[in-house]
Amino acid sequence: MGMTPWKKPLPPGTVERMDELLAAGGLGDRERERVVCIRLLALGRTGSDVAEVIGRSEDTVYRHKARFLRAGEQALRTGRWGGRRNQVLSLEAEREFVAGFREAAERGELITANDMIAALADQTGRRVDATTMYRMLERHGWREVMPRPTHPDGDPERRAAFKETSRS
Repeated sequence: MGMTPWKKPLPPGTVERMDELLAAGGLGDRERERVVCIRLLALGRTGSDVAEVIGRSEDTVYRHKARFLRAGEQALRTGRWGGRRNQVLSLEAEREFVAGFREAAERGELITANDMIAALADQTGRRVDATTMYRMLERHGWREVMPRPTHPDGDPERRAAFKETSRS
């Protein structure tokens, strides 16, 4: 029967290696949290002390330790949360898709989200929700631009007079 992760000692040199990772920089918030967690455990701190320092539960502290013991430094660097698990297209494919519409818009064609949704559905072969399209457009820097029906400084009386006096 194996030793439980919270009782199993960390490998020798762990503190020094965690110090090196922290000094090197380039860690995201979650990665830094994991490195600090393992460093404090390697220094002999209790799980509850470490949990208080990093602002997580004691279970999370021991989960970090178990992953570190199982996978080494790779467990500290891999993100477990987030990502685009349900993406319709890859980011590169999205860029290409949007670029085609950008060219049409630059030629002066009217582009609507409904046209884009239909084209995306045709390309992927599945139904695409409007919010998916709007998030994609936001990701690639598009915004809604619509012409105003009238000029904001226009004078309705002058417009009416022009209609009466102009040749049709």
